[in-house]
Amino acid sequence: ARPIPTVCQGRMLMGVDYYPEQWDISEMKMDIHAIKNDLGADLVRIGEFMWHELEPSDGVFNFTLLDAVIDALEEVGLEAMLGTPTATMPAWLAKKHPEVMTQGPDSADGFAAAAVQFGGRRQYSFNSQTYLDYAQRIVKKLADRYGRRKAVAIWQVDNELGHENSDLDFSDNSLQAWRQWLKKKFGGSIHRLNDDWGTTFWSVTYNEFEEIPLPKYTMPGTPAHSNENFRSNMSPSMLLDYRRFRKDSVAAFANHQVELLKERVDGCITTNAPGGEWSKALDHNDVFANMDFPAYDNYPVWGGSLAPTAPADVALALDMVRGWAPSNQSGWMVAEQLIGAQGHDIIGYTPRSQQIVAWSAATLLHGAVGLAFFRYRAAVFGQEEFCYGILDHATPRGTGRKWNEAKDVFALARDHQSIWLTPLKPRIALLYHTDNIFAWQAQPQSTAFDFAAEASRLYSPFWRNGASVDVISMARLINSTAEELLQQYRVLVLPAPMIVHRADVIVPLLSAFAELGGSVWTGFRSDIKDERSQMRRKSSRLAELAGVAVEEIESLNVPTTYNLTGVAKQLGEGTASATVWREGLRILNDTNTSAIWMYNDDFFGAQGFAAVTRRTTAAGGEILYVATGINYEALVPLASAALAQQKIEHAGVASSSEIEQLIRSDSNGNRWRIAINHGATGGKSADGDQLKPYEVSVIPVKEAVDSSWSWLESIF
Repeated sequence: ARPIPTVCQGRMLMGVDYYPEQWDISEMKMDIHAIKNDLGADLVRIGEFMWHELEPSDGVFNFTLLDAVIDALEEVGLEAMLGTPTATMPAWLAKKHPEVMTQGPDSADGFAAAAVQFGGRRQYSFNSQTYLDYAQRIVKKLADRYGRRKAVAIWQVDNELGHENSDLDFSDNSLQAWRQWLKKKFGGSIHRLNDDWGTTFWSVTYNEFEEIPLPKYTMPGTPAHSNENFRSNMSPSMLLDYRRFRKDSVAAFANHQVELLKERVDGCITTNAPGGEWSKALDHNDVFANMDFPAYDNYPVWGGSLAPTAPADVALALDMVRGWAPSNQSGWMVAEQLIGAQGHDIIGYTPRSQQIVAWSAATLLHGAVGLAFFRYRAAVFGQEEFCYGILDHATPRGTGRKWNEAKDVFALARDHQSIWLTPLKPRIALLYHTDNIFAWQAQPQSTAFDFAAEASRLYSPFWRNGASVDVISMARLINSTAEELLQQYRVLVLPAPMIVHRADVIVPLLSAFAELGGSVWTGFRSDIKDERSQMRRKSSRLAELAGVAVEEIESLNVPTTYNLTGVAKQLGEGTASATVWREGLRILNDTNTSAIWMYNDDFFGAQGFAAVTRRTTAAGGEILYVATGINYEALVPLASAALAQQKIEHAGVASSSEIEQLIRSDSNGNRWRIAINHGATGGKSADGDQLKPYEVSVIPVKEAVDSSWSWLESIF
């Protein structure tokens, strides 16, 4: 395997996203000088939308501009993050080969039909061999020309792979590749496919693979709900396989470029992942598997946003990005950190003074070792002319609030780089798998369901306690023993695990983990389907592990809400709300299981059903079953107790949910408490430090964080 280039390791890289093709060459040189000598950047991200500039007609290449840019960067001591330009094809390619276009939903109803037209981005089919050939050619040309240039420190593959519904494709290219994918998966056996898909239902049995369509609109058909990325009323098993196929198609396209680059370049290789991971037919664990590190575009607000994304949800996304790193690697970068108001046609919330510093600090807090602001200067033309940058359209270089805030972020990164460059070592892991997520995408079951929200429901109680969490694919646990797992993690969290990946391995592993003293939290609808997306005919193994039986179910569609009553001193007191989904839990005898939250309505409540239960093990472990969409604040005391019992260091609960905190170590083993106030009003950290709006505080930890609670003995 190609070793990770040393340029990727042991240093912070701070920079800007810049588009030299959009500015006069003389202005570009002044910009580069200011970026290096006034702003103080290390890195300039360029090139991802330059295909026509580099290849103005088929097979005719012109590197004059890019040569000048890289020469200018070298002259002032800046490094480049160079993107392969395959996210936006040139017009001549679209005219010559219209068959390379993707095909997608033609309306808000989500029915697939209309071919995407030239003029936007990501219009190509990942399954088009013709497009792949053209993409490979331009990537080879770039790599051969710049691959050994020291200034080109990082190579970015394409741009935001799978974003804006480009993960889905219903073109003829996709259809042919889909059938080949199915033949390979089922070993050429149409009988195996029919069995897995349950095609005897509604008499949709196939005689040959050439009969299999893409999952387009069929009867009965209804418009897609807001929590569905497309709607097709075909077999749930077919829909799961289709999303698996799309996931593999995106990863394969990226990997073709990665293999070319590895042969030709000295720099690091990555790509920039967009947000909304869990609403796509995509898995960035696969995309980044052969790259050097992950990169991510961090947009807590976007066009139309009334307010920023909640700090806990931003943190969850950042921890997920860190978890995409190939095994035994750490560190990631922000390829695009918004710094101004954003939107293509509708503009969203404008970041307040110092809010960008807080958002950027959060990326460092969660493991980023590089960051580039989007963008250096706002464009004066094109679809993103309302995406404001460090400089707005008429702001002089070296001036303005955002210029100074960018410099503040660069200083924060460098002043504390011994902290940021020291890997986090969380003792909590939130586990997910794309098979489960894809099954939920096909059948949300409630108009209120969103997998990201369910992940946040179980993540946020630990985040609120100032505890560090890994967010990783369940597949990473497959080869672990319970003893090995317990050495790394003390708490495992499984949001809405309808399909448990490799349940034959994972369920016994979770059981042994809890029996040895670990803490396991699981959400509703656990273990009800197999990996074909067929319903299991036996009771949930995770429910049995938790000491409960699911007696009743109910979908709580928007805006349905029920009240819950806390029945456990200190762990669950007062009232809470239940949304999205609910299961009525009956506690099994002789399981050392108790109710924490109970239903109190005339249906579930009248039958004495529990909503949240907790089973304890002899070694001090626990299995928590969260059977409904309870507001996460009601779970904070349970997380506090788990952290104390498992002796996990954490910063504690701050005065507001707008304040996030973690304990980080530096390269010398010193421990630091970092607190970030994301709110517009002041607040206090858990240790009483007063924080102004959007303030970032980095102070040494003088004494060990107290993780013992006087009442623990009565609980465990």
